[in-house]
Amino acid sequence: MNKLLYALRIKKPPGFKVPRDVMLKAIPVRNAAIKWEVDKKGEVALVIPQKDKLWVKIVSRLFRIPPKKVIVLDEVGSYVWRLCDGKNDVAKIVDSLCKRYNLTRKEAEVSLLMFFRQLSKRGLLGFAVDRRLIEGRVKG
Repeated sequence: MNKLLYALRIKKPPGFKVPRDVMLKAIPVRNAAIKWEVDKKGEVALVIPQKDKLWVKIVSRLFRIPPKKVIVLDEVGSYVWRLCDGKNDVAKIVDSLCKRYNLTRKEAEVSLLMFFRQLSKRGLLGFAVDRRLIEGRVKG
């Protein structure tokens, strides 16, 4: 029954839960299709192109929807976005937030993971995880 509900998109399938220790070793990677720029205040603006589907183009012309969407990140979001360069893992970003904004590790970690969840749901950010970390968890 659940498979039918998932297929009809009435019910969402349960997501894959990544253990905390694996998530902290993951490396956030920006979506290459997303262009971004920094304004005079140092805030990052993400420029998201419109989907390349016929129905989207038709609706866009009918309702005069712009061909791109811009999301401006605040100071902290901009700082984190710049750190998502494919070199820093989540733990390093948490440490950096703690030092820069005088946060406890728990405050920084919880806020960062919520922010990452929002970005990844919108397809703006992905995560590179060492396969051995996940395989070791499944086998062990």
